[in-house]
Amino acid sequence: MKTEPRERLRLIVGFSPGSLSDHIARIVSGALSAELGKAVTVELRPGQNGITAAREVAACEPDGKTVFMATLGTHAIAPNLGGKPPYDPLRDFACVSLIAKSSMLLACHPALGVGSISELIEHAKSCNPALTYATSAIGGAPHLAAEMFQAMTGIAMRHVRYDETERLYGDLEAGAVSLSFNNMISMLPRCRRGGLRALAVSSAERSAVAPEIPTIAESGVPGYEVTNWVGIVAPRATPEKCLEELSNAITEAVRSDAVRAALLVAGITPCGGTPPQFASFMASEVER
Repeated sequence: MKTEPRERLRLIVGFSPGSLSDHIARIVSGALSAELGKAVTVELRPGQNGITAAREVAACEPDGKTVFMATLGTHAIAPNLGGKPPYDPLRDFACVSLIAKSSMLLACHPALGVGSISELIEHAKSCNPALTYATSAIGGAPHLAAEMFQAMTGIAMRHVRYDETERLYGDLEAGAVSLSFNNMISMLPRCRRGGLRALAVSSAERSAVAPEIPTIAESGVPGYEVTNWVGIVAPRATPEKCLEELSNAITEAVRSDAVRAALLVAGITPCGGTPPQFASFMASEVER
């Protein structure tokens, strides 16, 4: 039986307001609170592409009161970069549940004068100075998406890194930077009101929320695919009973009609699942 929230669960997000993790945390936290019968407080701790917050949570008491929103960047990309993070994504955390997956949208400022991936590639190859692309983190999913795009198309762009996601969008809409790979929930509304121009999505298939936008793969870059994901992890020695309780609550929350609808309309696919399922998925992502 669901009860009024009494105790508190701290959900730590390692990114700034406006990020994909922040959006998903806000959508899910209310339903998760109802399922658990305790308050769920979302705490934003941006820094080092989520690494700072991940390190702090890894060192927390394993009492089931503090969890972390892991991402493709913090738990699959960061361990494979030159400078290893101060934690092991598989050994220092207990997996709870995969929350959601999402494709990214590649969009540019309309003044760039391109309307497709083929036009972007042609323009980038002849552009001097080089086109600029913006991300809010080094080593995050948008950064990986842009670097893979350059490697697979033979173009060269200059990376502009922002500390605040909202400032990134402000400069992008003002034309101070040329383009960005970023989450659908923030990019698509800006494209639909004319501030940005949507070129393609990063996933292997078109997004259900914007089926008119082609994939990068079908737009002349075969084999291209980058899908972002987020999930909940806890400190390593958290008791299995706590993990199972959290996992069941998360799965019920993300699959509820209200949360599912809110995620899908933002171009985010709800997941859920057991701790072993998430652990297996994360291991495969680290390897990939």
